Amino acid sequence: MDSNELEIEVIPSLHDPVVGAHVGVRIQHKVSGLTADSSSETTQYANKRNALEMLKMQLVQVSSGN
Repeated sequence: MDSNELEIEVIPSLHDPVVGAHVGVRIQHKVSGLTADSSSETTQYANKRNALEMLKMQLVQVSSGN
């Protein structure tokens, strides 16, 4: 997956006690339109990693026809 095909957005985390904290991440694969987001972790890095893994799984499912 080419990083140029991804649109990464930082979103407010529902689990963070600090109002307005932005540690959640939403990643959209521009080519397929698939989106994955994560806000359950305490760091933006961890949420980005989780969202990217979820997106990869979705792309594998779509490409295999499931």
